[in-house]
Amino acid sequence: MAEHMLEMAGALVRVRDGEIEVLTDPKVERCPLRSGLYGIEAESKETVEAVLRGHIEELGMYGPHRVLELNERPVSFGASEMIADAMRTGLVDAAVVVCEGAGTVVAARPEVVAALGAHMTGLVRTEPIEEVQSGLRERGCLLLDDLCTIDQVEGYKRALAAGFERVVVTITGRRAFEAEEIRKTASPSAGGSAPGEGPVIFAVHNIGLTVEDARVLAETCDVVWGCASRQVREVVGRQAKLQIGISIPVFALTNRGKGLVLNRALAFDESLVMHRATLPYGPEEKLPEPLF
Repeated sequence: MAEHMLEMAGALVRVRDGEIEVLTDPKVERCPLRSGLYGIEAESKETVEAVLRGHIEELGMYGPHRVLELNERPVSFGASEMIADAMRTGLVDAAVVVCEGAGTVVAARPEVVAALGAHMTGLVRTEPIEEVQSGLRERGCLLLDDLCTIDQVEGYKRALAAGFERVVVTITGRRAFEAEEIRKTASPSAGGSAPGEGPVIFAVHNIGLTVEDARVLAETCDVVWGCASRQVREVVGRQAKLQIGISIPVFALTNRGKGLVLNRALAFDESLVMHRATLPYGPEEKLPEPLF
């Protein structure tokens, strides 16, 4: 019986053998992205459970029948959508991501990245699901081990050892220290790399961050999602070279980060507007409530 712990809308959730238990109230009261995707105007334990139940029914998440390939793009400028498009255009060779039932995964196929990240939220810890692990390996993925270890630094090392050169690594904001370690690990000669060199680092699920967390993200990452974080907007946003989106802004801090954001924009079928602005940009009424 596998048990998984995750965060959704700031609520701590346990999924055990397909049963969902929302352990704490969501910290986010209203999220424009979740409102658009799921029609939720006010978050509660019940809405968190309903959304997660939908993910389980639609994609088999947290179970042995999980969908491991997907071509749909549910989020306009989500991390998995951005990575998958970058793989299709040859800008990225592999991505170091996480998957429930498997832990840290190195994936090199865009449809696999799309499936793993489609509705992935803040995975805290997870236990093995044999069918998920074997399915990922059949699709050419590399796993750190069979124990579901989540360690993005070791995942990056594994990607390098496998011969991948253009690697995207996703981290969560509260594990900002991993971005520092990844930079130290990257060449040249193990002396480390600066943002814009070596791996491309994406920071996702950025809620409940300290000012120091946000500072580390600003100094080490290429692309950072604003989520419901005031610190990301105030610290990262002010250093960004590009912002796309308003309610849940995506901040690109390096030219390579800008390149991956703009590459996603090229593949985006709907209309967009771009203009000069002082960052971060966006009226208060369009932001998640509250920012924390």
